[in-house]
Amino acid sequence: MKNMTSVKEIIEEAVIKSKKLKEAMIRAKWEEIVEGLFFKSSPLYIKEGVLYVTVESSVLLQHMYMNKNKYIEKINKTLKGDYISDIVLKVGKIPIEEYFKDNPESESEVSRPDEVEIVLSSDEYKELQKSVSNIENKQIQDKVLSLKIQSLKREKSLTKIGYKYCIECGILHKNPGDLCTICENKRHIKREEILLKLFRENPYTSLEEAEKSIEGLSKEEYDKGKEKKLDKIYKRAEFSIKDGSIGDARLELTEYFKLETGERGLNRVAEKADNLIELIKEKLQRR
Repeated sequence: MKNMTSVKEIIEEAVIKSKKLKEAMIRAKWEEIVEGLFFKSSPLYIKEGVLYVTVESSVLLQHMYMNKNKYIEKINKTLKGDYISDIVLKVGKIPIEEYFKDNPESESEVSRPDEVEIVLSSDEYKELQKSVSNIENKQIQDKVLSLKIQSLKREKSLTKIGYKYCIECGILHKNPGDLCTICENKRHIKREEILLKLFRENPYTSLEEAEKSIEGLSKEEYDKGKEKKLDKIYKRAEFSIKDGSIGDARLELTEYFKLETGERGLNRVAEKADNLIELIKEKLQRR
């Protein structure tokens, strides 16, 4: 489990994991982010890494559009990570009291039925209150504090029922291993890319050789990567045949059979490639 050295660190992690908390923190820092345009624009919500913002006029929209990369940089600095990739601006008027109304696009903070009741200590409450003391707007300060309290209680509850922190991103998860589903998928994609590169550099790459570059590589991973590479080669060869580039198709299918069979006799591999070319031609003619 990930070691948490202070409540402050727990709070900071809670902020970056919850979309509602990200939205609240952006609103709390909006004056610093857009400076003089604070009362003429309103951040609404985040969806898939995009921040949606309402501005008062089309002239202002154009000005903010020209500066949106600067705003994105400031926002991500506030959130301590690259969580916002784009800003979408639209003309409209949203008063500040509307900032914290629930938005259907925002994630809900519905409790899980298996969560346990958590009571925070007075020291934890003091630490949370201290963390929002620099927010001048009392309405925003109260809302951010409330969200932080909910988030901390939720995290403590989830850890009590078996959730653990992902060793890569720190989010709470209940997977059997140390990684959450997203990080597990990212790691799988990265390992697969390395394997495909090995096959590209040397179609005779064996499982034992691949294991030297990919720690803990399983036979199942190796076979799936090999199948994916074969499929890519076959599709390129088929396209070349459709295009009348038989020489290119022959080169592709030579690599195909080196990888599929491990055959090192070039004449034998070339013969298999030519036979498959004829079969593909026949298949294409029947379509």
